[in-house]
Amino acid sequence: MRRSFLSDKRNDFIAGNDFALYGEKIIVSSLNQSNVECYLATYKRASAFSKVYEMMPDFWVTQRQWIEDYAAGEKNAKERYLITEKISLHGCGYIELNYENPKMPDVEIAVLEECQRRGYAFEAFRMLLDYVLEKETVECIVWNAFASNIASRRLAEKLGGVVVKGKNLIVEAMHEAGFQMDSVDDKEIPKMVTYEIGRHR
Repeated sequence: MRRSFLSDKRNDFIAGNDFALYGEKIIVSSLNQSNVECYLATYKRASAFSKVYEMMPDFWVTQRQWIEDYAAGEKNAKERYLITEKISLHGCGYIELNYENPKMPDVEIAVLEECQRRGYAFEAFRMLLDYVLEKETVECIVWNAFASNIASRRLAEKLGGVVVKGKNLIVEAMHEAGFQMDSVDDKEIPKMVTYEIGRHR
């Protein structure tokens, strides 16, 4: 009975995705109508802005609408992917690629706390990196990490990332959502470290 249920669930999952990369532990699939609810639930908890979303519900409403619009077909400079566990098909993380600079897209990747230290982020990004770098226009992927996020920085380095001068994603994200940061002291904004991955591998 359980085997049949999982088989049906897997068939539905495969049928609902026009793009999916299958790894040893996880599956990376493009965000669409069939997985948008799973993506939203995973995104809200896994994002570096999860606490901000709790404190500022309007900020989450804006983000949620962008995600729902994307799943409905309103594409923009971003490509969004859901990371699911291969066996259970439970959402465990997400990847976003921002192609505002088509040659050097930015990546945002996050995995739920309870799913960390299992190699999911490494496997997911490595598969997607290999896929993306097949595009002749892409020179490298830009990886941003909080200076205090040692795990993210180690992962970027494990993937061959080289440190370059970066930008503050927190300020940019808040401005993009329509919030002003003029009254915030720069010293209160967490510092970022930026890596380029791909060109130097």
